[in-house]
Amino acid sequence: MANSEYSLSVAGGTPLNLSLTDPNGSNSLSVVDGVKLSISLSGPSGPSGPAGSPSETETLQWTTSGSLRTLTGYYVNGVTSTIRLAQFVNDQLQLTLATFTPTMTASVSPSATLNWDVPATGFTVNVDNPSDVTDQYISAAASITVTAGSVSALGFFTAGAKTATPAGGVDWNQTFTSNNTTSYIRSNSTTIAGGSASGTITFNSTTAGTSTTYSGSTASFSVAWNTPTLAVSSAGLTGQTFLGSYSSVAYTVTVTGITNSANYTVTPTPTGGTISNATIAGGTLNFTTPLHKDNANNTRTVSVSATFTRPVAVTGTSYPITPSAVVTSNPTAGFTYPSLWVFTAGVGAGTVPTSTSFVDGFVFRTGVTVLADQTKTLAGTITNGTGSSKALWFAVKTSATQPTIFQTGSSSSLLSSVTPTTGYTVNLQPTSPLGGYSAVGYTLYGITLQNGDTYVSIT
Repeated sequence: MANSEYSLSVAGGTPLNLSLTDPNGSNSLSVVDGVKLSISLSGPSGPSGPAGSPSETETLQWTTSGSLRTLTGYYVNGVTSTIRLAQFVNDQLQLTLATFTPTMTASVSPSATLNWDVPATGFTVNVDNPSDVTDQYISAAASITVTAGSVSALGFFTAGAKTATPAGGVDWNQTFTSNNTTSYIRSNSTTIAGGSASGTITFNSTTAGTSTTYSGSTASFSVAWNTPTLAVSSAGLTGQTFLGSYSSVAYTVTVTGITNSANYTVTPTPTGGTISNATIAGGTLNFTTPLHKDNANNTRTVSVSATFTRPVAVTGTSYPITPSAVVTSNPTAGFTYPSLWVFTAGVGAGTVPTSTSFVDGFVFRTGVTVLADQTKTLAGTITNGTGSSKALWFAVKTSATQPTIFQTGSSSSLLSSVTPTTGYTVNLQPTSPLGGYSAVGYTLYGITLQNGDTYVSIT
């Protein structure tokens, strides 16, 4: 120690003030009279902490940055814990110390929901080791416990490489692949039902180089297989007037829940026609009798039967299933009843148009103007270029709403009311109607138009 002044009491004597030098750091000092004194040197003691304060083995730890102090750790009984959360609760500072709380999840490949014929190919585990605990970590998947279906033991799967070397605070994942023979994830279903499979994975944790089974939490995976369905439908038929008919209809076969068409067969059986262009997805039903407006209720359907075959890789055993056959309903068929107009020589009895004035075969004759379906209106300039007066006959389906106002003029702004010739109807049908066909009644209205252009308004 350095030169210091000490006051010593000598037994039987007077206190002495001595200046002592300790050249070699020894507490055993020589004095001038040859007497050897043994003394213990210590500094003054520090102040005592308040009652209830932490013991000397329980201490807050801080990091320093200039004038800032950041609370980073808590030292207790020889162990330093990271502080995960510091917050004030009821005006008191509350510390949450970091504990080992890893997160583990698992997922099935290729998906958690699979079609009936698609095998599971393995699973992947994902491990999130807490970054604020470095002396313990999840190091490996350890085992699988089956909870549904059939799942082989972990050791039979082919383990891929971990994405990172497990260590404290290191996250990693690993994929385990099945070969669907010795390693597998299977449904136990032997029916059309898809079934399911699931398992729970336990893990090993490592602390100070020693690996043990971690009991804090596990990871689970599950997979469900879709149940396949069979359906058949036909398209609606549109585009024909009441004179026309339909000769065929397309049908569509729909199989859901099966990915590979090689795993099912489809057999169509027609009623009321023959099948052409048949494929596994559908085809065309050609009607034995064309479909017209009066025979649409005749049976024209396709019955479809199928066989679904489940691959061995999905369940361990390949097996066929024959679902119930399905039948299309009769195709819906639409027909229009357009309003018409045509010129004749006049409005007298001998010039009233007949069915042949409007119809040629299964279509309307050239020269007949075809309007909208069951409309009672006509508006526009109509040209009579014959050089003499002509009769315009407006024809509306008798069962439709009929017109009541008839006007003509030189333009749409210069119109005068006219009274049409009425009391005439005509029954329209194809020139050679199909069996069971009924003619359609039309009501006629005749207006005389002079040579040239006339604006006609009928409502």
